[in-house]
Amino acid sequence: MTMLQVSRPGIILASVSFAIVAAGVLIAAYFVALTPGQIEGREIPATAMPTPGANIVYKVKEAQSASSIGADLQLLGVISSGRQFAVLVEVMGVAGRLAAGDHLLQKGITALQAVDMLTVRASGPAIQLTFPEGLRFEEMASIVDKSGLVSGEAFLVAVAAASLPDELGPLPPGADLQGYLFPDTYILPVGATAAELVEIMLTNFATRFDASLREGLVERGITLHQAVTLASIIEREAVIPEERPLIAGVFYNRLAAGDLLGADPTVQFAVTLLDPLSVNSHGWWKRELTAEDLALDSPYNTRKYPGIPPGPITNPGLASLQAAVNPAETDYYYFVADAKKGDGSHVFAVTLAEHERNIAAVGQP
Repeated sequence: MTMLQVSRPGIILASVSFAIVAAGVLIAAYFVALTPGQIEGREIPATAMPTPGANIVYKVKEAQSASSIGADLQLLGVISSGRQFAVLVEVMGVAGRLAAGDHLLQKGITALQAVDMLTVRASGPAIQLTFPEGLRFEEMASIVDKSGLVSGEAFLVAVAAASLPDELGPLPPGADLQGYLFPDTYILPVGATAAELVEIMLTNFATRFDASLREGLVERGITLHQAVTLASIIEREAVIPEERPLIAGVFYNRLAAGDLLGADPTVQFAVTLLDPLSVNSHGWWKRELTAEDLALDSPYNTRKYPGIPPGPITNPGLASLQAAVNPAETDYYYFVADAKKGDGSHVFAVTLAEHERNIAAVGQP
């Protein structure tokens, strides 16, 4: 899991030290006289100032040079000149303070703003929130509540009011943002609002679900919402990372045959939808499902209804999203948890007879 460091758009420069501001004034005057292509005698293609727009998540690597970062930011449309960024870093003496890790940046900012946002410096009080993969947003609300940033209720209200970033398109009618709140570690200033947190999480999702994954949707012939729904089920089923594509492959084989997915996590989700008070006794994910539970009349119950459920049951991480778009190509049609090992791994099978033998061999501890 990564850590996303956040500076609020619009108040980025409010926290900049006097030295940085002073340097900015000097550098601004310097660049009036010199274009990016004239700096240090190098011919560097100048680009127009990017139009302010969508946020992106950019990862600064350990020991990455300022020139490399600047070039990346120019290509991404964050700043107009990577060279200006590199010179600012050099003149301001902050090369050793560029913070490795993920940063939320807005397209169309100045080079000075970019330096400010990527530089480690003394800052005001901040709150760190870590959301593991595979949580419903109701569970995320509990984490938010305990953090002291805002109340869990305020978080849920913000989730209900928010919408997907434009590049992801609208949600299907009646759908909510379950599945799109990207699990990660976020650092926000004290006083940040629930709406700001939700926006950052959605922006992070849009960045992680990049162009290659979106192209994969077209090749796979599924919608974004269907892929996120499958990923959310994979997230609850998989424990061993390398099994995610295998589990995804089983689901696709079953979908191709018009068969039931038969995924117990969808039943667990249905239990709490139909009986919210059951959370008090069983939690959000009821461990021991009864025959009555397995027969629940809910479109989310994949033991009763074939196809992909109406929407995600949890908020999946990147590995599960990747598996949902790029499943393993196998003939596997079944899997069962290996209770003998007890490490979360599964045993896979092609035929029902093979599956039944696996259940007899490893299905009971």
